[in-house]
Amino acid sequence: MEKQTDSQMTIIKLVRGITYVVYAFTLIAVISLTLAFFLLLFSANADTPFVKFIYQIAYDFGQPFRGIFPTRPVGETGYFSTTALFAIVMYLFFAAGINALIGYINLKMAKHQEELNKIESRQVRK
Repeated sequence: MEKQTDSQMTIIKLVRGITYVVYAFTLIAVISLTLAFFLLLFSANADTPFVKFIYQIAYDFGQPFRGIFPTRPVGETGYFSTTALFAIVMYLFFAAGINALIGYINLKMAKHQEELNKIESRQVRK
């Protein structure tokens, strides 16, 4: 016999899927900002395609934090981007919140599935 489903379970699964997409987006932001931070710090050649690609992605993710802190020169050609570091920390806090939300949604989904299983077992006995 197939397990009983309902609209509430569908909504929970949809919300969980959206939450996973937001979590992945946040992790991509952290990874790209971290890479850009180190590439900028160690004076990576900005003319190479990989570095251009990382800088562009990091620029887009760092846009909400632009202008909060100044960029400081390190050595002759490197730069310490406090803005990128701040953005990384903020995205990590956001990721931690999303991770907690995913845990909560999974718990709600498990409890709801348990209720559905109880209802189904009562119907089978009748």
